[in-house]
Amino acid sequence: MSLSPGGVPKGAPTAPPASDPRIPVILRMQRGAGWFLTIALLSGVNTLLQAFDAKIRFIFGLGITQVVDAIAHRSAQSGMIMMLVVDGLFIVMLVLCSRWARAGSQGAFLGGMIAYALDGVLLLLFNMWLDAAVHAYALWRIWEGYSASRELVQMQQSLQPGLSQPNLP
Repeated sequence: MSLSPGGVPKGAPTAPPASDPRIPVILRMQRGAGWFLTIALLSGVNTLLQAFDAKIRFIFGLGITQVVDAIAHRSAQSGMIMMLVVDGLFIVMLVLCSRWARAGSQGAFLGGMIAYALDGVLLLLFNMWLDAAVHAYALWRIWEGYSASRELVQMQQSLQPGLSQPNLP
């Protein structure tokens, strides 16, 4: 293997320079998107805990899965299957929001935030104030990621007019 004059193997991918002003913005965007994945994972754990009649749960989980779990718990075996399917759909939605938002999709950020905000309203209807407050905090963190994705697009457009999607390193 031969090295280039800079000590890097020829043909090796090069990372963006450390002075690239997009790096902190990209990291903020990806941290915001990571909240979707965290919520999805903890909601999945909550579903499993409910399926095994555990008396604990994570407060960062979805309220809609808690409602579905409570309804399914009162039903027979078919209720448990319904719980796993419905909870799974919401969890997959959050995983996809995370993946697409990490890639810079503002639509994924907005769609995920709207769904999570509606989930927070559901918690308020059941007087789950602490859970709703945690939802508000998570929404703020996701909003920071969304704001970073918008900032990244503006940076990209100022560097290359006509480019509408972020070019992630």
